[in-house]
Amino acid sequence: MRSAQGALQEISSLGRIDQGKTNYGLRKDWLLMERRLSVLVLTFLLLLGVNLTGAVAAQSEIKAPVAAVDKYGNITLDLMTQVLFDAGFEFGDLVTVQVDEHSITAPFVTAYSDVNVGSELVRGPGGDGAANVMVAINMGNFAGTYGVQEGTEVILTLAEKGTYLGEWLLRQLKRTNNREDYSTDEVFANFRSVAVGRMGTGTYYRSSSPVNDELGRAFYADSLAKAAGIKTVINLADSQAELEQYFAAEGFNSPYYKNLYENGRVILLNMGVDFRSPEFKEKLKAGLEFLIAHDGPYFIHCNEGKDRAGFVSALLEALVGATVTEIKEDYMVTFMNYYGVEYGSEQYDKIAESNILESLRDIAGLPKGASLDNVDLEAAAERYLLGIGLTSEQIETLKDKLTTDAVTANAA
Repeated sequence: MRSAQGALQEISSLGRIDQGKTNYGLRKDWLLMERRLSVLVLTFLLLLGVNLTGAVAAQSEIKAPVAAVDKYGNITLDLMTQVLFDAGFEFGDLVTVQVDEHSITAPFVTAYSDVNVGSELVRGPGGDGAANVMVAINMGNFAGTYGVQEGTEVILTLAEKGTYLGEWLLRQLKRTNNREDYSTDEVFANFRSVAVGRMGTGTYYRSSSPVNDELGRAFYADSLAKAAGIKTVINLADSQAELEQYFAAEGFNSPYYKNLYENGRVILLNMGVDFRSPEFKEKLKAGLEFLIAHDGPYFIHCNEGKDRAGFVSALLEALVGATVTEIKEDYMVTFMNYYGVEYGSEQYDKIAESNILESLRDIAGLPKGASLDNVDLEAAAERYLLGIGLTSEQIETLKDKLTTDAVTANAA
């Protein structure tokens, strides 16, 4: 019988169109149709009695050394994803990962966001059989957590068939990097002014990278930063060496950002994605001290303006009195911008719950899944900032900076 994944791929292709030739509204509609088609197929196969979930898989053991460890602690194996396909692995299966004395069970998925923050995953990047298999922790450091380095042997064993398939389908997110597929420059660049709680008017902005053009958005983000009168930038993602590579690249076209950098208005933090790590907290402290020492409007970005920028934005929004709902809605604008996720949908709530709400629990020192009702997020943010080394005086100055209208400050 045809595999569940093969059937899903076939029927999903019936709903595909050339997204590069559509407007943003049509792109959104077709993306939603693809997800619904996939879920309908899953339901259909279940009705036919196909056993997709919970079955214990035959023991398919595959060994491979670690070929590379990236700056975030994600490991790449000397193993093509096609080898897993040929051995019967499918997206949505559970896989046992054996590394030295550690045994971890993780779903086989295509993207980091297919699992909750802090959860392990086995990744076949983009579903491409010719891509190397990766093992990672979403917003964490797999290599650091489990003591992995280049050459370490990893053993993958197929544990359960399809147990994670429904969850994987729900999380499938697709976007293009074509400007014509988006309604405005702001939507394309994921650029926005944050206006929640007591945040000052025109004081704090977030965006995709205005200097790393990997996603084709740098020029737009740079132009929008100039129009907003940005004075101070916290770059969460890049090192000086990476920044110099962007400057030297053919077609570089972010002159406003380069001018800010040359005038000492940009700090490069080169942060990982494990926001629980001491290194992340140390670099965050340095970035906030840089913000305190300079005038706004302020601009914080990573690469997509989604994960690291999402966490830091949530922290600062909490500090100025934003509610859980306000923080959640600002975070989810990114997923609406990039992927056409529908506001208030099951997918919308699932993404928020497994990402930004878990981050707020971490900031507040709560366990996973704990209720955020009646939590004083402003006090929690203050405690968090004290915990990373800021003084009470610095925290008060930071609040003052963020709650002062940039227009008023500039006029003065």
